Amino acid sequence: MSNKVKFGLEQVHVAFLGVSQTKSIEVTKTPSADGEITVTVTADTLLGVDSPVTVIVPLASETHDNVAKVASVLVNALNNNSTLNAVFRASHNAGVIKLVTKVAQDNDSTLDITFTDTGSTGATLGVAQDVAEGTTSWGIPKPIPGAVGFSTSPEGDTSEFYADNTKYFTYTTNNGYTGDLEMANIPDEILAEMLGMTIDSNGMLVESANDEPKYFALLFQVQGDQKNRRMVYYRCKASRPSEENSTNEASVNPSTDTLNLEMLPTEDKNKYVKGKLQLSESNQAVYNSFFDSVLLPNIA
Repeated sequence: MSNKVKFGLEQVHVAFLGVSQTKSIEVTKTPSADGEITVTVTADTLLGVDSPVTVIVPLASETHDNVAKVASVLVNALNNNSTLNAVFRASHNAGVIKLVTKVAQDNDSTLDITFTDTGSTGATLGVAQDVAEGTTSWGIPKPIPGAVGFSTSPEGDTSEFYADNTKYFTYTTNNGYTGDLEMANIPDEILAEMLGMTIDSNGMLVESANDEPKYFALLFQVQGDQKNRRMVYYRCKASRPSEENSTNEASVNPSTDTLNLEMLPTEDKNKYVKGKLQLSESNQAVYNSFFDSVLLPNIA
């Protein structure tokens, strides 16, 4: 049965997937003594007058006894720096740390990560490297005014296994959702990027058989419920909207655009499908900036 948003749909935004600039640096040796290390991130274009940003991280030889633990504490420190966190997100795989721009955009040629063992801990890091393949991320969310309605249906299968004359276990797959998004009008520039169409030199929206739809995040708010929940579906794909045109009659019946959507799990190991945020006493800043960029789950 469809889970319908019946009241108060507003602030619909889309953020298209692209490739974010990514820099990596590897922890090559753990500390042999307690002390502090300093990590400096330079990004003159992305951070502006705040560049470079210096982060001091304490290390203890007893607790940070492998490269993954050192990388983890460095990632936490980078993500907890408000200046860096406004532009980047940090993660690690074993001892390799990645710093990724939150928004897909042109590269900053000055982006660099450097390391100094200010506290003589004996820990070492390598030289920062560009990650050539980049990391998938989202562009800046673009508003689409004129929200009319949105409905979704979950997609997935349930498998049942029987043993000892009973149902032994049940396994359910989550393949995301399908749905319909109805808007008063979808601007040509949004349709062109969403569906891979072209706007020619005359301003005409041109559809061709070679068009390749683009994945995007869908963000919106449900004003009608008491929590004013804000929601994001992370990986959506749209098919061409149906069109209906008619002559004027005694009364005016406005025509709308309806997009058929697939809302799929992300392609990374986390396989995120959607997020739902409601305002609380502790998340006012995050709630207020929800439509500035695509908010990823903050899960350790």
